[in-house]
Amino acid sequence: MMEAAQYRYSLKFSIATLSVLVLLMLIIVRNAGSSNMVFVYVIYGFASFVFIALTAVIVLKRLIPALKGNVALQLDDEGISDYIKEVSINWADIKEIHLIRGRSASIMRVDMKWESDYGSQIAIYLRWIQGKDQEIYETTLAYFEQWQAETNEL
Repeated sequence: MMEAAQYRYSLKFSIATLSVLVLLMLIIVRNAGSSNMVFVYVIYGFASFVFIALTAVIVLKRLIPALKGNVALQLDDEGISDYIKEVSINWADIKEIHLIRGRSASIMRVDMKWESDYGSQIAIYLRWIQGKDQEIYETTLAYFEQWQAETNEL
């Protein structure tokens, strides 16, 4: 039996995302302020609504849990618990695990043995999880391989 590995929400990525949103909003405000067309103000109003909605979601779902130090991903003897998407995956249901590298962060793709309530592939976005993507992936593989070895012994 392995001790549970827990990864917390990424405070750094939450703050970076909010910073980009604020920067984009400031650009829109600057451009809207220099125009006297009504249509520009309509676009600005829509952009403001989207900005406020996205900011609220990021603050509530990502920033506050990161500030509290909440666990975003847990690996244990039972399986993978993704608290960001509120998905639990048992090791017995997993066929393969892959790491898909991206520009800003990676995605850990879990291929299921059959179609689950979440589909046949489940994506775990590592950008919202504190830690190095490769390390999280390797730890997940170690847990999966340990579970396979224990299952084969029985």
